[in-house]
Amino acid sequence: MNLDTKRIIIGTLWPSFWMACVLSGIVFSAIDPIIIASQIGFDHISYLAAYSLGFIFFWLACAWSGLFSIIFSRSVNRKK
Repeated sequence: MNLDTKRIIIGTLWPSFWMACVLSGIVFSAIDPIIIASQIGFDHISYLAAYSLGFIFFWLACAWSGLFSIIFSRSVNRKK
């Protein structure tokens, strides 16, 4: 793996991790994760599992957004 690919991975995952922390704190301070889990079909889930799944969802959503931001900004810079 070359240095450029490592920078893209780190530049995507690290900020998205911190945003997932913030989003988890905001969302789960207002909404009980067990209620959300029961609404989507996970009736027998623990609080730890609900918080973990929510965090992973937020992390993946932020990473997806960050990855596309990096990819699209790099393709614009290469055309100049």
